[in-house]
Amino acid sequence: MILSACIGTNADLIKNAFELYVKKGSTVADVTFGKGVFWQKINKEAFKLLATDLQTGVDFRTLPYDDKSIDVLLLDPPYMHGGATVKQSIKKCYKNSGIGSHFDIVRLYAAGILEAARVLKKKGIIMVKCQDEIESAKQRWSHEEIGQLLDLFGFLRKDLMILMQKTEPARRFDYQNTARKNHSYLLIGELR
Repeated sequence: MILSACIGTNADLIKNAFELYVKKGSTVADVTFGKGVFWQKINKEAFKLLATDLQTGVDFRTLPYDDKSIDVLLLDPPYMHGGATVKQSIKKCYKNSGIGSHFDIVRLYAAGILEAARVLKKKGIIMVKCQDEIESAKQRWSHEEIGQLLDLFGFLRKDLMILMQKTEPARRFDYQNTARKNHSYLLIGELR
């Protein structure tokens, strides 16, 4: 049984989502592939995997794929903006040192979702990984904003899966004003 929330890793979460929403033999574009952690528990040979990211020279905002040619698209851009207090490992991993605000993050997601709407086949599936953030002591509900983008760009929201971290979240300060974020989301949409 696949539940809406799991404790584990991104690989666990994506494996669950694939079991529910991705048929064997599908053409899957993982446009933010990175180190391939999503694929650690999935048999890549069962799919036609198009693994790209900035390291391979492909920006997910301008994909090299034909219109309506992809069955499934995975999108996992930076979930938090850069800044003086952001860990260097996150800046390096996501190459987001030029992203100055939460609204820059939302625009980045919007561009990726809009491009997904172009390359996905009708009824194609988009899986969008995200995490809420706090900016200047204000809650930023990224998963809600991204869900609205899916609606605006012609997707039907099919599911919302939650990943709980096994470890305590990193912190920059000893004090806190809000609950620490120890979960992330996977939004799943179907192109209408």
